[in-house]
Amino acid sequence: MDHAALARPYDPTDYVVPTLDGSGPKAAQVPKEVTGPDASWNVWPSRILDGCRDPLVDGAADLRGVWECYEGPMKGHVERIEQAGNRITITTGGLVHDMFCDGTLKNGVNDTAGISGRRIRVAARWKNGVHRLRPWNTVVAVTRRLDPEIGDMIWRYGRRINRLRRLAEPPFDHPATQAAAEAAGTLPD
Repeated sequence: MDHAALARPYDPTDYVVPTLDGSGPKAAQVPKEVTGPDASWNVWPSRILDGCRDPLVDGAADLRGVWECYEGPMKGHVERIEQAGNRITITTGGLVHDMFCDGTLKNGVNDTAGISGRRIRVAARWKNGVHRLRPWNTVVAVTRRLDPEIGDMIWRYGRRINRLRRLAEPPFDHPATQAAAEAAGTLPD
């Protein structure tokens, strides 16, 4: 898959990192989401935790925002991360991984490994600012953390190390993003 060719989120509010002041619904009150049966890599669903402003739990890094991989095997990959309390959602196109970071399979990811992929169950936990994912609650297979020196996110997926930078606005000069915004009727003049 050519990640660089896929659409990025075109809604400017996806790039806004809201203040976590405790207002709005609690993270536990918002229904968990999964990848839909008609999901597409080029169609991004609405934000899941929109309006939820629970402060992050102790030990959680603030990974909220839209991130683009600029270095590593997943170069061009883009993901939107939402967080509130001990909950995190990671969305890539129509692929949605929504989880509570309590170390249980019950509250972790119960979804597909990719769009139309195999079923996965993943336990999630924060440890010293590192988001750790354990498929089937076994070994840590995926981590995300902030680089404290430059603010990039370091995403380890198996043995693959990727560096991502936070994007500040939709890249409307990107052909697939422009086409998605045009199709939705939201492309700015």
